[in-house]
Amino acid sequence: MRIVNSIYPYPVLSINDPDYQADSSFVVHYRLEDATPFKNAVLYADFELHDQVLNEQIELDKAGFYLHIENSRAAFRRLIPVEPGKTQIAFEIDPRYLRQKAEITGFLLAKDTIIGLRNASVNPDLYGPGYVFPDLEPGDPLAVSFTINLDVSDIDSFQNISSIMKVTSHKDKEMKVNNDGDVVYIYLPEKIYQQYVRDQDLPNTSLSIVIMPALLQLLNFMAQPGAEELSDKRWYQVIEKKMQANDFEVEDLYKDPSLSLKVAQILLEMPLDRAFDEIERLTTDED
Repeated sequence: MRIVNSIYPYPVLSINDPDYQADSSFVVHYRLEDATPFKNAVLYADFELHDQVLNEQIELDKAGFYLHIENSRAAFRRLIPVEPGKTQIAFEIDPRYLRQKAEITGFLLAKDTIIGLRNASVNPDLYGPGYVFPDLEPGDPLAVSFTINLDVSDIDSFQNISSIMKVTSHKDKEMKVNNDGDVVYIYLPEKIYQQYVRDQDLPNTSLSIVIMPALLQLLNFMAQPGAEELSDKRWYQVIEKKMQANDFEVEDLYKDPSLSLKVAQILLEMPLDRAFDEIERLTTDED
């Protein structure tokens, strides 16, 4: 459902559309929170409506904001209502259902039958003075934003790190990494593991002090002679694919083993920066 400059049989508020006078407007502002190895990307949509009559319909619960998301490649289509009384919605971008490019459109839709609606902001030059809307049914649009395209990564990578790494506990005093299977197991001492579980609201800090050292060790394994025997394991294939997406090859690690630290940081999208940002926010909140 790509909305660019659609024509409806009655006035619909949109950008650069003459149906309404200039003092009325409807805009949706989008902000994308990038994915991390611990969570998917999140799209935030802020709905900004300037029109007294249409806002009154929202207050009467006869109309509401909606976000329409469509991805033809994945045969995905969803209309998501914004919670009544709110003007913002957050939508998690799940790469299992959204691939390559998604189309996003914001709407103000009728939620109930609306009879005899009048709005002085309707352009009288187009519709005449005292225009009365036809009877509107649930789902009929009152305002429409332009459709935007959202690029969605197809790479099976660290968007969901739990697919190749599991963190658990053991009774030893040192952290250990077991890469014998398709999934890598990171073993933490019991006390540290309990802290790791409690601190999941600091994902990038955990990523830097737990996941990055484990990834660094895996890259060192991959750089060793005879490491080709590991190439049938899922964790190896995922890391190799992510390396190639960032213009690295496993052979580069053979030539320069010191490259592993740089590659680990790039594959995890520079987690140290985000970790220190988390720590700074935490200390600021405590103050």
